[in-house]
Amino acid sequence: MFLRNCWYVAAYSSEIGDMPLARTFLNEPVLLYRTVGGKPVALEDRCCHRNLPLSMGRREGDCIRCGYHGLKFDAAGQCVEIPGQKEIPREAQVRSYPVVERWNFVWIWMGDVSKCDESQLPHWDCANDTSVTTTLGNNEKPLPMKCNWELNNDNLLDLVHVVYIHAATLGGAGLDTTPVTTERFDRSIKMTRWSEHADPPPLLARLAGFNSPDADRWQATVCEIPSHCTIDVGFCTHGTIGRDGDWDQGSRLRALITATPETDTTSFMFYCQCRNFAVGDAEVSRNFIGHVRDIFMEDITVMEGQQRINSAMPNAPRIEIRADTPVVAMHRLVEKFAAAEKLSS
Repeated sequence: MFLRNCWYVAAYSSEIGDMPLARTFLNEPVLLYRTVGGKPVALEDRCCHRNLPLSMGRREGDCIRCGYHGLKFDAAGQCVEIPGQKEIPREAQVRSYPVVERWNFVWIWMGDVSKCDESQLPHWDCANDTSVTTTLGNNEKPLPMKCNWELNNDNLLDLVHVVYIHAATLGGAGLDTTPVTTERFDRSIKMTRWSEHADPPPLLARLAGFNSPDADRWQATVCEIPSHCTIDVGFCTHGTIGRDGDWDQGSRLRALITATPETDTTSFMFYCQCRNFAVGDAEVSRNFIGHVRDIFMEDITVMEGQQRINSAMPNAPRIEIRADTPVVAMHRLVEKFAAAEKLSS
């Protein structure tokens, strides 16, 4: 199941240039490139003549010329030239997708163009905050995942898994016994866990130079439709902030993570991180990018394992536990939006 009337990350900004870039989103082949003026373009990746991918052609100015019989298409997907033929059939066109560039990502709208709405982009303005250091993930390349996109939502709304999957980097005693609260909104679900007298995450504590023997710690995830997650984690000396205090007074990391569906069982992970510790320290940033990639590869290993079993045993019975409340709430929200799209189609 896919949601179409929403934004997905198509690429990091730096990935799209003069050369055609081919990707598949929601089972649809898409061509990405930039015009001479630098504007990103997304077209259906096929020539409407004989279906050769346009990404196998070449860019000419703001246009793409098919590498098979030379048909040329403009940035709106309209054929503007057929070699050896003056007349251009009206139906000689391919689909053009709306795109917008924000926070060093290029976003694509795969659904009904009349419903395209930039206000439905996620609330990721912390990526523009000059008081923190923002690092882009995986050297600005998406992480491919051999799993359905919703498994990433599940993973990020259930952060107790860090105790078991990321014990050496993000784990800490006591987290798995601290309950979560779940809040439901029109387009998002929020999970919050506040843990007192907890161990801080080892990796973040080391990078932040945090040495307190007694810490309070938080984990919070806001997951916005369809898959845009803000992971807010941090820690402070016990009793200095409180659950409802200013978390910026502690050591705080916000990871902005999204999964873009490629097919029913594959997807791309795009992400960046905003930290308020070691601000401006280039060496910490370099190390941090590598550590976070390793952490996410641990997650991907788990999600791909789940996908293998889900595909092999789609009807196997499963149970829910108390920590699943935000995960189940997000499933219900996605189902609600999918039903609304079906009703309006």
